[in-house]
Amino acid sequence: MALNNQYLILDPNLKRIGTLTVDGATKFSNDSVKIQLADSDTTSTSYDDDVSVGTNDNFNGTINLNAQSKKFDHQGSLDVLQGQPDSDKVVAGNNLAYYDELSGHWYVMYIYSTDNASSAAVKHVTTANFTNLCLYSLAHHYPIATTASASTIQTAFNECFNATGWTLDYQTTNVMTPTITIDGKTKASTLVQTLIQTYNVEIDPYVEIDSQGNITKKVCVITDKLNNDVVYNEAVFGKNMTSIKRTTVSTPVTKLIPYGASGSTIAAVNDGKPYIVDDDANQKYNPGWQAGLYYEAVVTANSINDASGLKAWAQEMLELYNHPRTYYEVAVTPTFNPPLGATIRFKDELIKPVLDASGRVIQRTISFANPYGNTVGFGEYTTVQVATPAWLEGLTSALDDAVSKAKSDASTIVPTILHPDGLDFATGETSKRLILTAHEGNENISAYVDSLGFVWGRTDDNGNVDTSYAKTGYLNNVLAGTTGNIRAQIDGDYITDNPEISINDATWIKFGSFNAYDNDVNRVMQHAEQLSDGRWMTSQADCTYTLRDANLKYVSKMSVTNGGHGTSFGVTIENSTIYIFAPLKTTTGYDLVKIPFTAGKTLDTNGVTHLLSFDHYIRVNYDATNDYFGLTDTSLNYYVLKGSDVRNGVYNVLYQIALTDYGYDIDTQIYQGQLLDFPYVYFQSGNQNDGDTCQMYAINLIHEGECFNYIYDFTDKLGLSGYIEPEGLAFATVNGTKVLMNFLTSTVGVNTIPKTEYFYQVSVTSRTPMTASDGSDDDSNDND
Repeated sequence: MALNNQYLILDPNLKRIGTLTVDGATKFSNDSVKIQLADSDTTSTSYDDDVSVGTNDNFNGTINLNAQSKKFDHQGSLDVLQGQPDSDKVVAGNNLAYYDELSGHWYVMYIYSTDNASSAAVKHVTTANFTNLCLYSLAHHYPIATTASASTIQTAFNECFNATGWTLDYQTTNVMTPTITIDGKTKASTLVQTLIQTYNVEIDPYVEIDSQGNITKKVCVITDKLNNDVVYNEAVFGKNMTSIKRTTVSTPVTKLIPYGASGSTIAAVNDGKPYIVDDDANQKYNPGWQAGLYYEAVVTANSINDASGLKAWAQEMLELYNHPRTYYEVAVTPTFNPPLGATIRFKDELIKPVLDASGRVIQRTISFANPYGNTVGFGEYTTVQVATPAWLEGLTSALDDAVSKAKSDASTIVPTILHPDGLDFATGETSKRLILTAHEGNENISAYVDSLGFVWGRTDDNGNVDTSYAKTGYLNNVLAGTTGNIRAQIDGDYITDNPEISINDATWIKFGSFNAYDNDVNRVMQHAEQLSDGRWMTSQADCTYTLRDANLKYVSKMSVTNGGHGTSFGVTIENSTIYIFAPLKTTTGYDLVKIPFTAGKTLDTNGVTHLLSFDHYIRVNYDATNDYFGLTDTSLNYYVLKGSDVRNGVYNVLYQIALTDYGYDIDTQIYQGQLLDFPYVYFQSGNQNDGDTCQMYAINLIHEGECFNYIYDFTDKLGLSGYIEPEGLAFATVNGTKVLMNFLTSTVGVNTIPKTEYFYQVSVTSRTPMTASDGSDDDSNDND
């Protein structure tokens, strides 16, 4: 049976009794179906008038930000002209079923009321108002009373849905056990909204239907985040957005007065004050801040008895309300149809201030009769993070959120032990590497865990703890025969606010510059490496290598036939001869070769030393300090090999990552340079000439955690104007200090001459290591 553009009419027993179509025997019009995961502060319900979503926490003050905005709703209406074959079946008490292609599910909507109207111009019209059958069933069900008890999510939802005919499908990792009380007087529809907020989950109630249109099963999915793995296409005004409405839905709160159980306050743990304030937000949003005025609000957590827990909860709530919360409703073209819960980016450069943001789809309104009337509501529940002017900063927000969540509740961290060398010891092998990583949800937060937070232990064959074995750090080399007894955990007291390395944004300095076409080089520079004696070797797009002195003055040049683009290379000095490690095109692919720098010469395949062969293009890095090679293939997989192995022609990968796992879009971003400084790899992309945002990434190759994704501000931080293209990256020693070098090509206009090559230096800050006295071992999470 056709699925699109129709509604099946079902009787109270869910048997099919008719069909409504756009152009069939019984036509409908003006249909509008709205489904939501959370409130936008603009919605209301009509089928269940005592649903309430308040600010009452009911478990130990560990509520997640924005969870209280969660509210599932699914309802709509349509018009049917009377006098058609199935018109008289569209009555209150019957049901309508429709198919949603995005979810692949059928939904049954209970008709809870109808309106009849007529005019001299048209026949009588019936307007049917309907809501999801699951919500209607819950609105007429009262769960049996239970006493207050610590409840798993399965226990709580099972009690809410008991005897409703709906089967629960748990697709959640939730392990919370808040105290839940059922009084026997509260509708299940009210309770389910409370449970959604309490456990910070989302639901999707649908039905299974046979080929005859008969319902065979009613299912309600309970999941942490619906369609959390879906990142949909970008929405752009004038392309797939036809209109947009931006609404500020709340006034910032800068002073919060929390009350706990029986009216208790936080005064005992807050210097006698029963309130907390946010002075930064107050100065930003409150014109009366100099007179000591605040925007005040009261919140209540009925089940929090401990004053410290109440204060901690209030501080989280203040983070939610200390800024204007914005909601976006967008009219979209029929072809732009993201599923509920998916993440999208959306832009409108005409609206003031400029809209450049990303957020989850929290509401959808669809129409089969008028698909051009479809709308989508975006936001992180009631709050959307706007990232103007550099919306790509939003790519790191998920990591920031994960770190924040892990700091507040270490029990949610998932430790994972990686075995890059396998588990079986071959003859002669004496040790193997074990790598411990920390994940919060789908985010690898390992770069935000101090070395002391990676804790290793050992048990004997009887399961007894070996108290003599104690190690920390994310990399552990274990002896043969011990891997099966090794255990590991993440100590939550050593989660930090800062990654292990970061760019010190205040330290940008121009090191030097030169004309891209001086001394007949005639090509834009791609990469540069500082030699151990302070001189510089640079590469150009036609694989010309140029030697410059410590002040970047031209000395000499050479070239290599079929040497490629010159994107990156490595250098070393052996017996006073400069050698270059780079790719060379062959008849079967590319070789990693060692090139002797020979001024004024053009070398071919016979004038170089061939080390490794590949059937695809490669980019090459060499970390001379640690003697590691880094290689990138065409899919931007990055591989690390020992220098000794490469020199002996041995291809043995020690570590590897996929750069596309860190937000890099290989189809839309312009890849530039890469740099290996083991254990870190840096890479950058972008070109202002082509409108691609310029940014730099850093990843720890061992635990695979992202350290930063840095967005360039060429005007304010580097003092550059015109059109900028970042090229390569390298580390150098300047005045005795190791600094990161960034090579930039600048022009006055797009694709114009002259072009200037700029060398900029910036400091990379390493996080100060914590000491054992900085934390305790109360909060940790185990794995083996």
